[in-house]
Amino acid sequence: MRSRIREAVAEIHELRTAEQVFRPGESVVHYAGRVFDANEVQAAVDAAVDFWLTMGPNAKAFERAFARKLGYRFALMVNSGSSANLVAIGALCSPYFDRALSPGDEVITPALTFPTTLNPIIQHGLVPVFVDVEERTLNLDTGRLAEAVGPRTRAVALPHTLGNTADLDAVEALCREHDLLLFEDCCDALGTTWRGRSVGDYGLIATTSFYAAHHMTTGEGGMVFTRDEGLQRAARSLRDWGRDCWCPSGQSNTCGKRFGWSLGDLPAGYDHKYI
Repeated sequence: MRSRIREAVAEIHELRTAEQVFRPGESVVHYAGRVFDANEVQAAVDAAVDFWLTMGPNAKAFERAFARKLGYRFALMVNSGSSANLVAIGALCSPYFDRALSPGDEVITPALTFPTTLNPIIQHGLVPVFVDVEERTLNLDTGRLAEAVGPRTRAVALPHTLGNTADLDAVEALCREHDLLLFEDCCDALGTTWRGRSVGDYGLIATTSFYAAHHMTTGEGGMVFTRDEGLQRAARSLRDWGRDCWCPSGQSNTCGKRFGWSLGDLPAGYDHKYI
């Protein structure tokens, strides 16, 4: 049965992608659109046949491949780029991270931005400090960065708008000078480089989106990526409803300590998977 389904999917894809005759004045000119091959269609159908309605083996394999491609230790898939931003800012505020942000801390960010780049800053009690953008690139005007730094400034939240990058040399230099955390929102710019380095490579934590209008799509979806163990642990916990345990769903006692933790005032042997 599965082999017949695969054959039918291949046939449908071939029919849909057959070269069409272009008729000037009649045919629609597609200046942009989805790009995919039969393997991607087949993977989607296989997931549906197996009834993987949530994160499954394909998503986990994608996390590993994504981390390898960008040179990160950790990549965590979520349901959207907006959720990725919320998780990333939450991780920067987590006690798992040794330089955690606190309510009232200031975060420099562009005045022209996407709502869900800004909203997580406010949702976590942080104070956005707006810097205007360059007219040419619509990115943060790095010439105005220094004047935005104050005694409570702790971080920079930097989106790369419409595939363009800000002057990352200037941003990185400012962050080093003032010991600021850098978060990169790469939802518009996955694959873009600055002086040979990928966007996302400059920040302590970064995000991207796989929405249908972006460079790579899973229909919906997003990714949080970092090299920091504490940020990874915080992000994973936030993604998984605040759960502290790293044992995969459907597997029991992967850590070997599920019932062996000392957890405050909880009874001895309390199930760590439910913390």
